[in-house]
Amino acid sequence: PFRALELGAGTGLASLVLGKVLERIRSMDRQCTEPVSFDTCRVPLVVDTVFVTDFHPSLLANLRFNFAVNFPAA
Repeated sequence: PFRALELGAGTGLASLVLGKVLERIRSMDRQCTEPVSFDTCRVPLVVDTVFVTDFHPSLLANLRFNFAVNFPAA
């Protein structure tokens, strides 16, 4: 299982980028129906949780907004 923790995230840029990269990897994994070799198909990545933290209430509100905009279904 994969877990990430961003402490003092501010705008959450690192976690947003990580989330987008993981989203892209997942979509590539779905396209791979028959693993022929490592070069043609990716090894599935299991993502448990990405934790994003900060302290100040206005930063937390901004984090929620940024993630809602970038991951509307989450």
